[in-house]
Amino acid sequence: MPDFNIKDIEKLRWRLQLAEKSFIVCVVLVVAAFYYDWNAVRLSGILLLAILQLIKIWLNRQLKQKEYLAKIVEERTIELRVQRDQVLLESEKLSKALDALARAQDELVRSERLATVGQLTKGLVDRILNPLNYINNFASLSVELAGDLEKNLRNGASALTEETCADTVEIVEMIAGNLRKITEHGANTVRIVKAMEELLKDQKGKMASADINNLCKVNMDVIARLFAKEIEEKRIKLSFRGLALSLMIDVNIEQMSKALLNILKNSMYAVLRKAEKQTFSPEISVNLQKEGSHIVITVCDNGVGIEESIKKKIFEPFFTTKPTAEASGIGLYVSREVILNHRGSIEVKTEQNQYTEFILKIPIHQTIETNEQPGNAD
Repeated sequence: MPDFNIKDIEKLRWRLQLAEKSFIVCVVLVVAAFYYDWNAVRLSGILLLAILQLIKIWLNRQLKQKEYLAKIVEERTIELRVQRDQVLLESEKLSKALDALARAQDELVRSERLATVGQLTKGLVDRILNPLNYINNFASLSVELAGDLEKNLRNGASALTEETCADTVEIVEMIAGNLRKITEHGANTVRIVKAMEELLKDQKGKMASADINNLCKVNMDVIARLFAKEIEEKRIKLSFRGLALSLMIDVNIEQMSKALLNILKNSMYAVLRKAEKQTFSPEISVNLQKEGSHIVITVCDNGVGIEESIKKKIFEPFFTTKPTAEASGIGLYVSREVILNHRGSIEVKTEQNQYTEFILKIPIHQTIETNEQPGNAD
């Protein structure tokens, strides 16, 4: 089937009209030639009429062919558009189905976390056994030292010699030191057990409407109070850039505050560690931005950063780079669970000894039922 252009049809119509007008003019000339007996004009006019008639026939045939092709193409175009619309509709349905399937799979995986209790329990036992071994060993040693002290006191009940007195004092000091270690490792054990309890808690809870600006400000104020001494000594700058207008979002206020506090505490730890090694201007910032139907919370610090080798592990339960006495290793894990339970996402960008940036993206409105009474972050 030959190609055609809509402009070709217009040209053919214009040429056909021109030929028809020329034909009429030529007929008038031929009639005038017969009337005035112009033989030369008459013969030329008849010949020209024949030529114009042939041109008209040819142009008319070309025009009908082009119009026929245009009609076929238009019908085919309409058919293709209908098919395209159907394909787009089916594609949209498929995309929604895939999204729903992905969400269902995520929910299934996360709902089956209890199936990994065995693995988590093993990690907990390993973390608990070391402090307990310290507790048992130092407790046993303290009992023996106490026995020695008792013997010394009995032997020197009447009058303690200088040597016996010094030995007794040394034993007492050793007992005191052991008891301090018992206290320290006992506290670590309690911290780990509480971390285990935290992992088993439901991180979902009920949703309420809260002002996201206010929610972030309140948690930054909490950090400012908790680390007031360090902030003053190291001159740490806390900055907040919220939304220009207040925005109410559907969140579990308690859980979201917990997630933000965990991340802010990690940022504070990062800048404090860096401040111990070098002189710089420590800064922690929280920025809010609205992206379509989501709110994006960015927590950034210019601390020690995260090594690339452990970047993928930071959200694992009980993984921590801090000493056992300072952290249990579940803060970022819990934060991620809270964000996921809000149908959001959490991403980390970092460069060692330069910065760390946590990007939290959560929907403004949850698809689940929310409380009718609005709340706030206070």
